[in-house]
Amino acid sequence: MKKYSYTRNDVARRVSFKLNISIDEARILIDCFYEVMYEMIVEPQDNIHIEIRNFGVFDVIPTKKRKNAMNPKTKEKVVIPARKKVIFKPSKKIKNELYKPREFN
Repeated sequence: MKKYSYTRNDVARRVSFKLNISIDEARILIDCFYEVMYEMIVEPQDNIHIEIRNFGVFDVIPTKKRKNAMNPKTKEKVVIPARKKVIFKPSKKIKNELYKPREFN
């Protein structure tokens, strides 16, 4: 199965086509959006909830420190420090589209 990989330029091309603007203008919009999302995700609060209607929800939640982790290669016990992680939950619209039965070539 072939893996498709999209870049910032691919997104810019599609946005420029949809909005009928130049690719440079689309890049500015996209970069601004990425920057705002980044700033919101890395804010110092413990629980962050970013909801984008018809797309999905980003939750930033703290994790606890773990002492019982193990490096599978060396079998050495390691401590994983407390940190934050981002969880993405897609909207119903996206889920319904992804879960449709499809035939693959």
